Amino acid sequence: MRSKTENLLKIMYVIAWAVFIGLLIKTGVILINYFISVGNPEASKNMFGDLNLWDYYNHSFYQYSMIVGYKVFIFAIEAYIALLITKLLSKLNLEKPFNTQVHTMMQKISSNIFFLWIIAMIHNTHVQFLGKRYEFPMDLFSSDFIFLAGIIFIFAQIVKRGIELQVENELTI
Repeated sequence: MRSKTENLLKIMYVIAWAVFIGLLIKTGVILINYFISVGNPEASKNMFGDLNLWDYYNHSFYQYSMIVGYKVFIFAIEAYIALLITKLLSKLNLEKPFNTQVHTMMQKISSNIFFLWIIAMIHNTHVQFLGKRYEFPMDLFSSDFIFLAGIIFIFAQIVKRGIELQVENELTI
């Protein structure tokens, strides 16, 4: 019989895969709509959900392309992070949870979230500059990524210390 922890990790594994696939679809839809909007500017009015970049398109195709590029890049990084989480969950061994693979995956996740935060801040600065200057609507990304990256980095350091203690314990036996 499986423990509650094992069941929870299996559920989280499935959710991580669903998030990964959803983010890939979102990235693909925005990218496809962008290429459609090159020939048909009306497509920029409904990129994905409520994302309307019509004002940016009319102002400057270059600025419009930059903003779409940021969004595609950010969603692609988020999808990659979801993929890393699926890998982390698949490599997690509850019998010996402190191992170098888990530590490495946690560091990768943390550094990618930090990179995501940097790109989101560049996007937000660019959109705010254009939005305030030309009175365009502003669709900004959350700036909470830095906090999440820090938390995961701290947990990675805890895992690293657990690995060190585990190695010391094995050497004393």
